[in-house]
Amino acid sequence: MTMLTGYRISRGHIPMSISCVPLVFRLDVDKHGKGSGREHHDVAVIAAQGEPADSMHFILEGRIGIIVNMEDGRSIRMRSLGPHTTIGEMGLITSQLRSATIQAEVPSVLYALNTEAYERIKRENDPLAQALLTYVISIMAERLSFASKVIGVLRR
Repeated sequence: MTMLTGYRISRGHIPMSISCVPLVFRLDVDKHGKGSGREHHDVAVIAAQGEPADSMHFILEGRIGIIVNMEDGRSIRMRSLGPHTTIGEMGLITSQLRSATIQAEVPSVLYALNTEAYERIKRENDPLAQALLTYVISIMAERLSFASKVIGVLRR
């Protein structure tokens, strides 16, 4: 958990300050991609590999699959993530293309933070921006640790 000038971002908590920022919106999506709210997907894909990363998502409920499309045409499900974590943060922060496809595996609820809202937070609310970056760093450190363990197992 991170405490910074009144902003708390932790694994079990999407801060009210972020969820109330204009352009941060709730996205309800089922495994068939049927959504309600401000975004509707005709397919289960929330974001596709190779697209510009114009948002990150906070997973509130459900399960989201991370799929990598290989050059030979195969798709490999790398991981599945559940509530109280984020997806898409790396691309949003680095302004790079998405490195994987993300899709709902079960009915899921997410909050999306798009590029415009992220840039606005950085410009207008430095303590919240720092808290968000600290949160993202902790998530990425956790994922790096997980990847290192997987590599260790695969090397055996």
